[in-house]
Amino acid sequence: MDNRPIGVLDSGLGGLTVLKKVIEKMPNESTIFIGDQANMPYGDRSREEIISLTRDSVNFLLSKDVKIIIFGCNTATAVAMSTIQKEIPLQIIGVVQSGALAAARTTETKNVAVIGTNATVDSHSYLKEIQYRDPEIKVSEFAQPKLAPLAEEDPDENIKNAVVSESLTPLKNADYDTLVLGCTHYPLLRDEIVAVVGQDKKIVDPADQVAQYTYNVLRRDDLFAESTAPVKHDYYTTGEAKKFTEITRQWMNDDTIVGHHVDAED
Repeated sequence: MDNRPIGVLDSGLGGLTVLKKVIEKMPNESTIFIGDQANMPYGDRSREEIISLTRDSVNFLLSKDVKIIIFGCNTATAVAMSTIQKEIPLQIIGVVQSGALAAARTTETKNVAVIGTNATVDSHSYLKEIQYRDPEIKVSEFAQPKLAPLAEEDPDENIKNAVVSESLTPLKNADYDTLVLGCTHYPLLRDEIVAVVGQDKKIVDPADQVAQYTYNVLRRDDLFAESTAPVKHDYYTTGEAKKFTEITRQWMNDDTIVGHHVDAED
């Protein structure tokens, strides 16, 4: 048994979609979330910048004595995870590997489309991970740099629909039966995305698989919290705490949440 919290990081707020699934799957576990809103989006940054910023968030979580770390950010997983995993003793769980596994299991036609940030797409991490599981699967990758900031800003529906429709134009004539939401912000735009690609496409949200895999690891390593242990969920941002609190309460359906500002590099 281990009553230490689970740590979850993201470049912004998208990782809350992962955190929510983790809490639903493991209600007895405490969690700590950090969103690096001051530096988002990561998708257009250099490899060195992404690794450095992700390392700052990891060090913050380590200072909070977490027992495992989830990269609730596809860009951080694709670019920084392999480097940082060598630097720390705790296991890191990434969204790319989980999403790739789900995609390989879901597709029936062996044609998968992936949407993600520029950095995630340029790394070809989903292509590599999906074809590692099944070399016969054709993977088409589409960079969507506008969608993560759009989800953070949460504008009115007309603007969201217009931006999503324009951004996903290349997918309208693509051949695929399964679409991977390769950025944890994208589930927040799921309705708008489905409206463009159609109800017949199978949508893969890696968050579901991440929660299940985390559960499996905690069970394997006997790291579950005691059933009598108090449960606490802490939320931190490198951005503005008041706005972070408002959005987090909305997305997590919890009006008791209080977000805290932190300088992760301190």
